[in-house]
Amino acid sequence: MNGYQGKTSGSNRLEILEKIFAEVDFNKDKMLSFQEFHNYLSKKSGKEFNEELLGEIFRTIDRDKTSVINLSEFIQGFSKTENIITKQINEIKVRIAENSDNYTNAQRNLVEAKAKNMQNIVENNLFIVVKKAEGLKAGGVTGNKAPMVRIVCDGNSMDTTPVPNPTNPEWNQSFTFPITSGKGNISIEVWDTERGKPTYSLGELAIPLQALANQELHEDLLELKGKNSDKPQGKILISLQWIYDLPMYLEKLINEYEIALKDDKAELEGLETYMKELVSPIKTSQLPEWIKNNQKIEMVERNVSEKVNVIFERTLGGNLRWPKMTLISVYAFLTFSVLAMFIRSDFMNLTVALGGFIFYMKQLDIPLNFRIVTAAIVISQFYDVFWFWNYFHAWVVGGVWYKIALVVSVINFFAKFVFGAVFWKNSIDST
Repeated sequence: MNGYQGKTSGSNRLEILEKIFAEVDFNKDKMLSFQEFHNYLSKKSGKEFNEELLGEIFRTIDRDKTSVINLSEFIQGFSKTENIITKQINEIKVRIAENSDNYTNAQRNLVEAKAKNMQNIVENNLFIVVKKAEGLKAGGVTGNKAPMVRIVCDGNSMDTTPVPNPTNPEWNQSFTFPITSGKGNISIEVWDTERGKPTYSLGELAIPLQALANQELHEDLLELKGKNSDKPQGKILISLQWIYDLPMYLEKLINEYEIALKDDKAELEGLETYMKELVSPIKTSQLPEWIKNNQKIEMVERNVSEKVNVIFERTLGGNLRWPKMTLISVYAFLTFSVLAMFIRSDFMNLTVALGGFIFYMKQLDIPLNFRIVTAAIVISQFYDVFWFWNYFHAWVVGGVWYKIALVVSVINFFAKFVFGAVFWKNSIDST
């Protein structure tokens, strides 16, 4: 791109941002309030915009902290808005990947746990992590030397390694206690030591095992008492979890992962819609000049876009969310093309479907590339007609897999009329 083109592109971006600012500024006071911003983005995306996210965006753009945004702040802060939403999208994708892995692992562990239960191998364990203590009182005249923690539960006793920090030691050690009776208390004792042997009691506490019966993880900073008094001796941070019915625990965990994944995917879809609606108005297209500057072509395309909108609304009812419709079309076209490929060598449809998928996911010059995809779909329809003419009868009388591939091909053939209309309308609306 030469200097003039870059200058023109920057000028166009500025003009478009000024136009967007005027659209958002509902009361025409040349200032944007939070509510005006929220109403505009909610209307553009077809759903309520996340107020917490918008609050972060608004605070970032509002440099002078006046609770309103002027034109200069809006233009300079627009790129920051893109970055904030992109960062949020990436964080959710990471979270979805982590929860998906955890979900898969939990399902695998559930199968193993149920198999063990069928063999009467029951796991019943108490998991404890001793993290640190704060504000320990001196146990002897000379002060503390190297405190340690002793845990006693269900007839078993385990000790941490002594740490040479008299007041605020950190152990960060984990222990697993096999549980047999499921009754009684968990005794936590803190001792000072000398040469690895306990000398003075620095405090203790008792936790009823039944207090952990919900199988959830409990982490608390608990107060230590004197061995023979209720006088506070400091605090200790520990985490505890008693799992006595592993299948039941894993089923609950899987349900929590399913809810988290569903919520995260819905939030991701919303953010991607927000990003598309926010950024698409300022994206410059590499459409040929004879298309850009031809008013007749523009008028025909707009008329077609309106007619397509009317047809779809009458057919499906209500106002359509075209970004959602485009997403469904992209995935459906790719799915049908892949399914047909299992039996039929249909590289034509698969190539077009992959192209549309890549253009959409990368948001690569949608006005130009979706026109190309639409044209390729039209060509692929002639290709399909030729294929049906030569192979339809042979595949109808063929084996079951031939019939399945034929049915998928027929469905894809008729569905491509819808996909082509959606892609072309999307290319027009994004211009």
